[in-house]
Amino acid sequence: MTRQHILIVVLFLAAAGLRFADVFRPINQPSWRECDLGAISRNFVREGMNPLYPRIDWRGDGPGFAEMELPLYPWLTALTYEVFGEHDQIGRVWAFLFSLGAMFFFFKIAREYLTVFASTVAFAFFALNPLMVGMATSIQPEGMMVLTYLASVYFFIKWIRTDHALYCWAATIATALTLLSKAPAAHIGLFFGVLLLQKFGWRVVTQARVWIFGIGALMPSMLWYFHAKNLWLEYGNSLGVSNEYHWIGWDFFTDTGFIKGIFSIELTYVWLVFGVVVGAFAIWRGYREETARHAMLWLASIFVFYLVAARTASEDWAAYYHVFSIAPVALLFGFAIKKLWDFAHEFTDAYSRRSLPANLLLVGVIFVVIGAILASLVVEARTVRANFIAHRSPNAADTFAEQAKPFITADGPILVSGGHCFDPRGYYVAYNASYMFYWLDKKGWNICVEDQSIQKLNEFRSKGIRYFVAEKAYVREKPGFEAALEESYPTLAVTDRYVVYDLTGSK
Repeated sequence: MTRQHILIVVLFLAAAGLRFADVFRPINQPSWRECDLGAISRNFVREGMNPLYPRIDWRGDGPGFAEMELPLYPWLTALTYEVFGEHDQIGRVWAFLFSLGAMFFFFKIAREYLTVFASTVAFAFFALNPLMVGMATSIQPEGMMVLTYLASVYFFIKWIRTDHALYCWAATIATALTLLSKAPAAHIGLFFGVLLLQKFGWRVVTQARVWIFGIGALMPSMLWYFHAKNLWLEYGNSLGVSNEYHWIGWDFFTDTGFIKGIFSIELTYVWLVFGVVVGAFAIWRGYREETARHAMLWLASIFVFYLVAARTASEDWAAYYHVFSIAPVALLFGFAIKKLWDFAHEFTDAYSRRSLPANLLLVGVIFVVIGAILASLVVEARTVRANFIAHRSPNAADTFAEQAKPFITADGPILVSGGHCFDPRGYYVAYNASYMFYWLDKKGWNICVEDQSIQKLNEFRSKGIRYFVAEKAYVREKPGFEAALEESYPTLAVTDRYVVYDLTGSK
């Protein structure tokens, strides 16, 4: 084994250790998706293991069946609950295992395009990216999706290069699982389509394996999302698919906030600011080479998705959607190492034939790129450390839920504050907040900010609701509502951010 191979093994083990350090953290942050998936896993165990019918907690008085991606991840977590009991950390263990697979497949992709050393640098950038490290133990479907997404790219590239049937079938299965894991991953079809056109030209429509790949990759997800849509139509519950408007509109062309938001997230979370210099150098020196062309095509297909879903992809809370960009950007990062090496050789070979100012300029370019590479890796490491510490800081919502449990003694559903019904541009958003339901182990309703009123609360009381778990920040956004609550209902538990009202009591 060479030193370079030893280095990649050490890097892999270090990246795995970095992720493993966060595996045993409970669900202790007010993450809607983590609490939703935790609740769905718990409800599979308690209410039936049929994976076709995932159940959420903010279900009102219905059964809780919800529109979402295929719930394979929470179902696997529930299956493990059956063996080891209900523990939040089990979901993180699964996410950790998915992340190991994702790192493996990224390195395999990098080796298809880069030398061992360049692919090692690309791997370091990929493995240390804060979004990737966070996703590695996050109880969200993106972890499984990233694994199958990268596997589909690897197998697809091997297929078009070798024409081997085994790679075709592997690419088909991996792509199908990717689309089932997260529908936005469908943008990868644009990348695959361009590569197929480059390989076959217009004869692509006559290739039997291309048809097998297309049908096999798409059909399972089409069937699932048709079923999931029916769950929304019948029960009115959705995890941000039909109950939120994500798509580009005419205001995209008049409001620069969308494009600024997309590029700001890319710069901050994907390129880590300094990485832009490294990527620009790689494209400048090697835009004609296959590695740069494929990485840019891959990024272009991703940006089509960002633009189509600009209403969400431009929002900072949705930064995790930009996890798609990290792999092709990491490829460019590693490719820059190769081009820097070539550039340095060209410089030394022609040193004596250039003027001193020209040589100083080229030396400056080399040092700037090396500095940007090192700065990017340092920013990644510092951000990962800061995120790790933040996860362990006591959270006000989680702490309040523990304090409120002794006061919420009656059985039955509860009412909990949700977010806004509409975004600042007037489009509807998914306002349902799952974390209080999850921590209190209750079912019930959310109420969005715009719907808050004493009359509405009395309607909920008529449905048997006794407790209103209110987030003060949301309550105060409705003028006069907090004062009306204080006049109408007694409080059971209070902090500076949350309060529980007894809707059946009187003052």
